[in-house]
Amino acid sequence: MTPKENPSENEKAIQTLEEICENTRAIRRVVNRILDHLHESQEQDENNDYDPDTLDWDDLDTHDDMYY
Repeated sequence: MTPKENPSENEKAIQTLEEICENTRAIRRVVNRILDHLHESQEQDENNDYDPDTLDWDDLDTHDDMYY
């Protein structure tokens, strides 16, 4: 399908809503990873060697569209 030069107002609105949905899903994945990390750090409070500030960004990257 080739893009139209002058998409209608309705098509623009639909495209904008689709972009918002994609971005919302990416944000939700990031928040879930942060919550998982916090939960994990809370469970490991008994372990004095655990430092939540040493989290590596590579540990969070699962090669999805979170960073794109």
